[in-house]
Amino acid sequence: MRSDPVFDVPPLAPGALAGRTVVITGASDGIGRALAERCAIADAHVVLIGRNEAKTRHVASELRSRTGNDRISYQIADLLYLDEQVALAERLRAAHPVLHALVNNAGALFLERQLTRDSLERTFALNHLATVQLGVRLLPSLLAAAGPDGPARMINVASRAHMGARIQLDDLQMQRGYSGWRAYAASKLGNVLFTRALARRVDARGVCVHAVHPGLVASRFATNNGPLGRLQRRVMDWFSISNQAGADTAAWLLGSDLGGRDSGGYWVRRARVTPSREAQRDDLADGLWTRSLALAGISEPIAGCRRA
Repeated sequence: MRSDPVFDVPPLAPGALAGRTVVITGASDGIGRALAERCAIADAHVVLIGRNEAKTRHVASELRSRTGNDRISYQIADLLYLDEQVALAERLRAAHPVLHALVNNAGALFLERQLTRDSLERTFALNHLATVQLGVRLLPSLLAAAGPDGPARMINVASRAHMGARIQLDDLQMQRGYSGWRAYAASKLGNVLFTRALARRVDARGVCVHAVHPGLVASRFATNNGPLGRLQRRVMDWFSISNQAGADTAAWLLGSDLGGRDSGGYWVRRARVTPSREAQRDDLADGLWTRSLALAGISEPIAGCRRA
């Protein structure tokens, strides 16, 4: 793994998130777990979202022990599926009517095209639509957290893989010309476009929304794809940074003044950078927004959202 001097400066000071509640998806492993630990050290109430109950419960217990922060809880949901996405959002709104931050981190690479029980391509369902579901359905709780200390924050973990990606609005399930990497890149472009679309609709004084590229991280990412996926993972690890480094920019946005401004941006190594040309297209962002809400079963108007 390579080192990066940016990450030598801690992104969050101890106590920086005291009194704040942070929800993190994909928190039982990799970047999500590393970010949860950062937030726990900063004294946040951290809500871990995981798919495997035994594993997520163990991580919560371990983080309490490692950080001395007892305000670590968890919720279980398989974010591949629409009903579990919706049920999770409802449970979170009931348990946390005031929510200071949501980090949409859960995601995966699927080399083979398969559909979920909702007839959605898996990469689209998990990497993009779950982000839309939670991001929109938790807006009331996020907006309730805005106050003198600034807006709530939503961070969508995207990727530099969005560069060069294309989204066909008439083929969101990639029935034509599917490849795992193409689907993954398109889902990450979707994350950046959703960030842009939401930022244009929600007052930044209420919620600031950001997309981040965490870097190429040494995690278990891609190992769900059998021998080929494990081989790709070994190659990637030669160029990878640690999970802690991968969580750095998201953690920094949660605690920095800039994280409460500049809504709608795409961030790399604590700097706002220009995303791809496709990611700057408002017509594409709006088209994806409309189609994604329809698939998610969300009707407009949405509380707190103005029309773009």
